[in-house]
Amino acid sequence: MFPYFLPCKKSDITARVRVRSGETKLGELIKVPEGASLISFLQETSARFLVLGVAEDIGVLANGGKAGTAGAWDSFLSSFLNVQANDFTKADTIAVLGHFSFDDLMQKIEKKAVSTEDRIEEYRKAVPIIDGAVSDLIQGIIASGKTPIVVGGGHNNSYPIIKGTALALAGSGDLKGINCINLDAHIDYRLAEGRHSGNGFRYAKEEGYLMKYFALGIHENYIPKDILKDVNENTDVDFITFEDIFLRQKRTWQQALKDAGEFIGGERYGIELDLDSIAHVPASAATPCGITSREALQYVAQMARHFEAAYIHICEGIASNDNALVGKLISYLVTTFVKAYHNKI
Repeated sequence: MFPYFLPCKKSDITARVRVRSGETKLGELIKVPEGASLISFLQETSARFLVLGVAEDIGVLANGGKAGTAGAWDSFLSSFLNVQANDFTKADTIAVLGHFSFDDLMQKIEKKAVSTEDRIEEYRKAVPIIDGAVSDLIQGIIASGKTPIVVGGGHNNSYPIIKGTALALAGSGDLKGINCINLDAHIDYRLAEGRHSGNGFRYAKEEGYLMKYFALGIHENYIPKDILKDVNENTDVDFITFEDIFLRQKRTWQQALKDAGEFIGGERYGIELDLDSIAHVPASAATPCGITSREALQYVAQMARHFEAAYIHICEGIASNDNALVGKLISYLVTTFVKAYHNKI
């Protein structure tokens, strides 16, 4: 039904949970779709939040970025499932659906392509396949009245997540795009030159799935001149730079969050968070100069307090077996989203 998607099994969960006497972890209580079709699970589960992963590097590599984002899901899951289940974390509202794996696509590209240019071209041809798979599942989740929490992969996945959300909310009526806010070091509004991690919002905007778009904390060093001109001429797209907040101090961080929220307004919106916005976090485009993890948590809390938030997408983190901190950081961001939604933060 959903190609490239691997539904989570209870055995996948229990293998990761570190059971301790006198404690209960999220992984001991959390729901999984085992024994049910994904469609029936989406319709019947009482869980409000459906957590899923996108384990892929293809979109990042199609943009000339650094591989490793495929590992973020696995790192996150090992940390997340060992969070304490209590009145704050509300395990009964969360289910882990599973994850997308595009290893087959990657292997075909590696076998076929030779030069760097050929590889990039093949990666860009493969991204629309990822788009279709991710969009269909997101549409099903939103249509079932649930809230997807999407972890891992490149920022190319903003496009299918926005598309799936917009199509589900439109139902049988006319398409009306959703609004979106993005905490990022880059505006990711590059030209529609073939799909990759740097132009998901551009494609979503041009195809009518995205209405208002606000980029928060982008770095002035990495805004192409032509893209800046495009953005400045589009009243539905706005941004606040990292420099205006933290160097020129034109606005406080709290004021920047407030202004961003007011721009996207009361319509349904998506919350995007690129981990390259946080200083010293391993990411496809890691930076020594960025916001703190605390400020990222404040962003998520502020944006998730309102029921208009349709989804959250946390991407671009690079994780490996010897670096569990990325997974733990994503776990904090996800639990903050759930707590804020329930007005626990």
